[in-house]
Amino acid sequence: MISSVSVAVGKKTHKLKCSTLAMADLEEARGENFDVILSQLIAGNQGVKVIIDAWAAFLNDGKGVPTEDAAAVLDDLGGYAVAAPYLAQALNKAFPMLQLKTEADDGEDESAEDGDDEGNEVPPVE
Repeated sequence: MISSVSVAVGKKTHKLKCSTLAMADLEEARGENFDVILSQLIAGNQGVKVIIDAWAAFLNDGKGVPTEDAAAVLDDLGGYAVAAPYLAQALNKAFPMLQLKTEADDGEDESAEDGDDEGNEVPPVE
């Protein structure tokens, strides 16, 4: 099951979900396959419109909202750059293998990435 990401904006909490229907709606809105859109979102070099379209598709727990409503949520959050970690979290829920960096990752222990695997051994399966 694909989980939602809660996004608190003022007194309202929105649910962002990269559901299968949301992905299909995003394909229809953009006129491109989802793998192309996903690459654009990860690269972050396709402008604001792809971000707004993704939020429009993923808001309302994956049921979607009108583009204008999604843009208003982004504005209320402080802009698309501030909203990016929430989008990354939603994409990570649908595609855990992506391991996109989010603000929640900033405080994590990076010793395994630095080659220090001490204490990280997995016991053999018997």
